[in-house]
Amino acid sequence: MNSKQLFFSAPHNNMRRLLVIRAMFVGVCTLAIVVAYWLQLPLHYQPIGAILALLAGVNFVSLRSLSRTGQVSDGTLFVQLCVDLLSISLLLYFLGGADNPFVSYYLVPISLATVTLSWVFVVPLTVFALAQYTVLFYFNIPLPDLSQHQHGSGVASINLHSLGMGFNFLISALIVTYFGLKMAQALRRQAAELAAQREDNWRDEQLLAVATLAAGTAHDLATPLTAIKILAGELCYEYRDQPKLLEDLEVLRNQVLHCSTTLQQLHERAQLVPGQDSQRQNLRDYCEQLTDRWLLLHPQVNADIDIDVTSPAISAILHPTIEQSVANLLNNAAEASPEHIAIVIDWNEQRLRVCIDDSGPGISEEVAARIGQPFNSSKGKGRGLGLFLTHATITRNGGSVSLENRPADASGTRTVVELPLKQVQQSI
Repeated sequence: MNSKQLFFSAPHNNMRRLLVIRAMFVGVCTLAIVVAYWLQLPLHYQPIGAILALLAGVNFVSLRSLSRTGQVSDGTLFVQLCVDLLSISLLLYFLGGADNPFVSYYLVPISLATVTLSWVFVVPLTVFALAQYTVLFYFNIPLPDLSQHQHGSGVASINLHSLGMGFNFLISALIVTYFGLKMAQALRRQAAELAAQREDNWRDEQLLAVATLAAGTAHDLATPLTAIKILAGELCYEYRDQPKLLEDLEVLRNQVLHCSTTLQQLHERAQLVPGQDSQRQNLRDYCEQLTDRWLLLHPQVNADIDIDVTSPAISAILHPTIEQSVANLLNNAAEASPEHIAIVIDWNEQRLRVCIDDSGPGISEEVAARIGQPFNSSKGKGRGLGLFLTHATITRNGGSVSLENRPADASGTRTVVELPLKQVQQSI
């Protein structure tokens, strides 16, 4: 969620909750009027019904507008609360004015404004409510005498006025509690989203710093690698009549060529434009080539590779950095137990899964919990950048990396990579 979405989410949700509360208010008032009509109380039912119908219509139109636009300003919320106050005043005018037990409902719109709007809107809204409350002391249609509806006698006697005050307190308390809880939940959710966004920004800054260092290092290595490559070629020619030495020199030259090729690929991939970063690839071919290239560079590792034959024949787009990220995890497993590692790869039309089991000493809970942080390693000070970059790359592509110790009957670490597949299509 970006900052603009965060900005608009709270007013939108507040407006939606206000409309829910207004609908509850109209429903409760309608029920009360129906009960009063059943009790044959002499009230002005037509204007009261018209006010409730008008308020329900305003609520419906506001709900449609909210669904269509999705954005709400503080001014819009202020106007809606003023509509509520005016509606309450019109209803109270026909129901006894300030003597009505429901007059304290004025506090609900004020409370809502206090927790959702700035003081620029809260102050005039409060003054508006106080003015209407004061006017109702002098201008109102008195309620009929309700003493005839008293029940019981003495301390136990309760008239409809007292009952109404208690019912109003209950409804007001429920509404304020509901809105307060929803607001608290929304604030906690936004705080969590902002914290996650800050963490993402922090990780991006670290990635930028590492990338800057990597670019500088790659540039610095290019010249000496070229010199070594030239010297290795000359030595191979000079000692061509010494087979044993020539064999070692050929290994040296091949390794230097591999380093140069890797730097060249790094440079090319860094210039790729997002969205044009890769061609669609057959997943089975992609996985076989990935493992073959990795085994070619690690001939000393005994690897048991299982590429699921039942996985569908599909092709998808994978970012070029994914291959290097998986290779980093394979390197970690090979360092932990070069005598044997097991690699299981499978996929469906939604995700690609790579499971790597090694037979090393395992992983501590602290290292597993800090997988997304730089320099997180049990290999010594200053190590762990590879795991950090791998985790960052995979998570930025929508995937996940998890490290855990294998079951009790087997030693070592299990590394699981899951990646969502993009633009999947059936392969021929």
